[in-house]
Amino acid sequence: MRGQVLEKQDGTLVVCVGQADGAQVGQVLDVIRHKRRIRHSRAGGPRYRRENVGQVRIVELFDSHYAEAEVISGSPKVNDTVELIRP
Repeated sequence: MRGQVLEKQDGTLVVCVGQADGAQVGQVLDVIRHKRRIRHSRAGGPRYRRENVGQVRIVELFDSHYAEAEVISGSPKVNDTVELIRP
């Protein structure tokens, strides 16, 4: 399951994951930021890298597409990606 941080206010986030994605209250999600590489390979390698910048926990499901999450660690920003931690 993967979505995006849509809004951030006082340690609470609105994320674009919901019941239709299989989201459940209490799930912990990694927060990933995609950062542009300073140098990239002439062979056509990726120009971006994934950086784990924290974790959030779903505290409320609004509907089938959106949820509220609390920040557990790090400092997520709007447009970061949230992704379910796989065991």
